Amino acid sequence: MSGPEIAVVIATRERESRLAFALEALAAQSLDHGRFEVIVVRGGEETERVASAPEGLAVRFISHPGSTGAAEQRNIGWRAATAPLVAFTDDDCRPREDWLERLLAAVADADGPLIVQGRTEPDPEERHLFYGLARSIEVTGPGPWYETCNIAYPRALLERLGGFDERFPGVWGEDTDLGMRAVESGAGYRFADDALVWHAVLPLSLRAALRETSRYDAMPLVCALHPRLRRIAFPNRLVKRSHATFLCTLAVCLIARRSPALVLAAVAVYLRPHLERHLASSPLTARSLLRLAVHLPAPIAIEAAEVAVTLRGSVRHGVFLI
Repeated sequence: MSGPEIAVVIATRERESRLAFALEALAAQSLDHGRFEVIVVRGGEETERVASAPEGLAVRFISHPGSTGAAEQRNIGWRAATAPLVAFTDDDCRPREDWLERLLAAVADADGPLIVQGRTEPDPEERHLFYGLARSIEVTGPGPWYETCNIAYPRALLERLGGFDERFPGVWGEDTDLGMRAVESGAGYRFADDALVWHAVLPLSLRAALRETSRYDAMPLVCALHPRLRRIAFPNRLVKRSHATFLCTLAVCLIARRSPALVLAAVAVYLRPHLERHLASSPLTARSLLRLAVHLPAPIAIEAAEVAVTLRGSVRHGVFLI
């Protein structure tokens, strides 16, 4: 072979242990190591570099401590690649051993630029951590988000589109925007159900979960850039149905504050889904209800933050979502 057929680009920021797991999974790929290249772009502070290339896997590490976000890091990564196909995954993911083979097979018969998105599931070794405020990613079929935890683009298409839009800060929105621009430019899309990546289950403190609600600010921006996305993903302008319920409950509490019965009824309607989810996994006992009461303020606070950030983004970008 004259060179690698596919490149793997990982943007990482001060998650060296997770990165090490991802690199070990790439070292275990069934595809011959001469047929792919791995590029890791590190952002954040110049801290100790724990993760290194596993034996037998060549990895190019690029340090970019001044990075403004994942979009900039991924652009640096794919531009450093030489392969004609670029696969993106995250530093908290573990691709299955046949991942790269499946991605290549999915584009083998392509007669034009083709985006291939693979399946993503919560890591089976960490599913026991998936409770409370923990988060993961699950992509089980075609969708409008084009998540970069498991997706591949032709390098020529990335060049034509200019890569990721670096106006998107952080780690949300830039992947959806790129996918929408690619499809709007005429690129094809294919979902490869057998190209599997396992995404870590990440337990979050309340503080961390509140900080992550900042990504909701990007949703109105993506919809402003791609009106078709709003019609597909948010036809009723609701990011979450519970956001509308939250605002209605808040309005009732403010308007009818002198009517305790009406306030209690509104709060009960709002809390019902939380209670149903709790009872689905815990028996109805005094102890379990006490535990629910203790933990309930956290998801309510997070939902309030989501609503506030989404509304702020709506005002900023001129697209109303809640």
